[in-house]
Amino acid sequence: MYRFIRFVMLDTKLLAKSKVFYLKLILLPLALILLLGSLFDHSASFSSTASSREAVHVQKTDLRIPKEVIASGTRPVSAMQYEVAAMTVLFSFLTAFELAHSLVNDKLNHTMARIRSTPTLMLQYCMGKLLGMTLAIAVQMTAVMLGSRLLFHVNWVNSPSILLVTCVYGLALGSLVLCCGLLANNQAAISSFAAPILYGLGFLGGSFFDKDHFPPILKAIQAVTPNGKAINAYLHIFQGGSLTDISSDILMLAGAVAVFFIAALLLAGRKGQ
Repeated sequence: MYRFIRFVMLDTKLLAKSKVFYLKLILLPLALILLLGSLFDHSASFSSTASSREAVHVQKTDLRIPKEVIASGTRPVSAMQYEVAAMTVLFSFLTAFELAHSLVNDKLNHTMARIRSTPTLMLQYCMGKLLGMTLAIAVQMTAVMLGSRLLFHVNWVNSPSILLVTCVYGLALGSLVLCCGLLANNQAAISSFAAPILYGLGFLGGSFFDKDHFPPILKAIQAVTPNGKAINAYLHIFQGGSLTDISSDILMLAGAVAVFFIAALLLAGRKGQ
C-alpha cells in the first residue's frame, strides 16, 4: 500500500520540481484571468441559470452593463468569476499532457514490459497513473483558485462542492489523457494529441467564447464535453447552487471517467505496448 501511495505521488512531485508548473501552469493562467476578466468586466456581465444546459448568459443592452441576476434566488456571476473558472479548467489540460510524457517514458524505457513480467496487474498500473494525474491536476487547479482568491478576491463560495467538482473533473481529464499516453509511441505523438484536444475542447467547452453564442449543434456538443461540464458546475456554485444543482454535471463527468478508463485498460492490454 505504501509503495502504491508513493507511485501515485510521483507525478505530483515531478511536476512540482518543474519550472513549467509555476510559470506556465499557475502564473500564466492568473495573468490571463486578470487581462480577460478586466477587459470583459467593462463590457458585459455573466450569470449562471439554475439549469446546467443554460449555465452562462450574457446580458447586453449597452457598452457598460450592470450586473443582473437572471435566475431568481441566485447570485450574479461577474466576468472575473467566469474567466477564473474558464482559465482554471483550460490550463488543467496542459498539466495533464505534461504528465502524459511519463507514460511514453515508461514505454521507451521498457517499464511496461517489466510490469507485464511481474505479478503487478496493468489495472494497478493504470489506476496508479490515473490517481497520480488526478492529484497533480487537482493541485494545479487549486493553486490557480487560491491565487485568484488572494490576487483578485474571487470568492469560490462552497469549498466542499468545488473540491468535489475538481476531483471528478480531474479523474475525467486524467483518464482521457491516460488513453492518449497509451496510444502514443513517442513524445512527439503526445504533442500531436495535445493541440487538437486543448484547442478543440477549450473552444467547445466555453473557455474561449461564451457558449450561448454557439449555434444549436455546437451547444449540444458543449453540453457533453468534460471541461464544459466542469465550467458549468463551477458557475452554479458561484451562483450559490447546491449539490443537487450540479448533480447532473457530476454524473456526466463520472460517466466520462468510466468510459475513458475502460478504454485505457483495453489500450494497455494491447500486444506490442
